[in-house]
Amino acid sequence: MLSDVLVEAKPGFACGEDVEDGVFQFRMNNITTDGQIDLTKKRRVPRATRNIETFLVEPGDVLFNATNSPDLVGKTACFTGLNEPAVFSNHFLRLRPRAAHLNARFLSRWLNLQFDHGKFKGMCRQWVNQATVNRDALLAMRVPLPPLPEQRRISAILDEADELRAKRRAAIAKLDTLTQSIFLDMFGDPATNPKGFPIRALAQFYVNKEEGTKCGPFGSALKKNELHYDGVPVWTMDNIDIRGGMALPFRMWISESKYRRLEVYSVADGDVIISRAGTVGKMCVASTGGVRSIISTNLIRLRLGPDLLPLYFVSLMTYCKGRVGRLKTGEDGALTHMNTGILDTLKFPYPPLEMQKKFRVIVEFIEMQRSRHVAHLTEMKMLFTSLQHRAFRGEL
Repeated sequence: MLSDVLVEAKPGFACGEDVEDGVFQFRMNNITTDGQIDLTKKRRVPRATRNIETFLVEPGDVLFNATNSPDLVGKTACFTGLNEPAVFSNHFLRLRPRAAHLNARFLSRWLNLQFDHGKFKGMCRQWVNQATVNRDALLAMRVPLPPLPEQRRISAILDEADELRAKRRAAIAKLDTLTQSIFLDMFGDPATNPKGFPIRALAQFYVNKEEGTKCGPFGSALKKNELHYDGVPVWTMDNIDIRGGMALPFRMWISESKYRRLEVYSVADGDVIISRAGTVGKMCVASTGGVRSIISTNLIRLRLGPDLLPLYFVSLMTYCKGRVGRLKTGEDGALTHMNTGILDTLKFPYPPLEMQKKFRVIVEFIEMQRSRHVAHLTEMKMLFTSLQHRAFRGEL
């Protein structure tokens, strides 16, 4: 059993404070679903926290995310060290292997394989938005235990294969930032408008006054019990990703008869879909190959005429968020629901149409390259999973 080859399995501690001169604390967002450590966001807890030294993470410790949403419970990473001390939150168990019997990277790889197979989702106890894997149930799991040199060999093979995936992910990330850099280079910061473009109101570019903007159906117009698992797709906020693109597949549908009654909320290729709640202002250009669809309650459909390319507008609002104008601000400064009137009065620098078209050609090329990388990454993930299976069956 796993308990036989661990020195300890210690839970972390909760702390709601975030202080500038504190100690870095691992939180749920610091471990990715593929077993990597992500330090993009760091929260720090007071150094005077009681018994904080007992929660320090040491190289060779394995951090197991025991509490999270059901789909994320069980993601795991092996800690190899930082240039500063680190502790961990109560969402984790710190697994400290017996070095003479169990290699930390081998354990981390094996736990992540179980995570990929949904093992921990099946083990967890669930509340409203959180789930947890019972510590005793985890420790009772039977882990394969080849000789230590073999564990190290297997870990090294998997690490080398995973490095290829990491390089592919890095290439995708660079392409994502490249588009933004090109946009700013071509058009400049809209707040200062260094290119001297004329300032125009968005309402000038609506396809017409009636169809330019449309909020999704309210109240009884679209009830939950009218949503199905097939039929005509319904756009939700989840279908817009934070980088200004579509996020498919659709997850909600309505019947053909319901679509006919709600056709005024339909979406055409080239429409801009905007979130009016949650992450207000998240938007993308619809491109479904002519497949019929409608927007849901918390979305706005923006339909533009030929003088403003949807891609330019979405890029402007995505890459220069807050530099053009806040879409909606509540009394406390927090973003709240927005309405179509906000869009009517929105003003921004308007570059020549030919410049917009040139930008579109560049973006299409970058997206083509990105799609190739994503496809390769998907293939590599499948190959890596197969390699993991063979490794833990002793076939390598």
